[in-house]
Amino acid sequence: MTDAQLKTVFTLLNYTIGLFITVISVKLYARKGLLAPLYITTAIIVAGPIENMLMQMVSREDRWIIDQITSVIFLFFLLLAVLELSK
Repeated sequence: MTDAQLKTVFTLLNYTIGLFITVISVKLYARKGLLAPLYITTAIIVAGPIENMLMQMVSREDRWIIDQITSVIFLFFLLLAVLELSK
C-alpha cells in the first residue's frame, strides 16, 4: 500500500468514526438531554475538519497558531464535558 493510499484509508476512517460519534451524540441529546456527548463532538469537529480547513487558509509558517487555537478550543470543550459529567 502506498503512502497516498494509506493516508486515504486513515482519513476515511477518521471521518467515519467522527460521523458515528456525532450521530450517537445527537441521539443521546435528543433522547436523554445529555450535553457531555455534544461537547465531545464539538471538540472533535474543532480539532478535525475545522482545523484542517483553517490550515489550508494560512501559510505554512502561520499554521502553528491555528494548531494552538484549535487545541485550546478542543480542550475547552473537553473541560465542559468533564464538568457536565461530574454533576
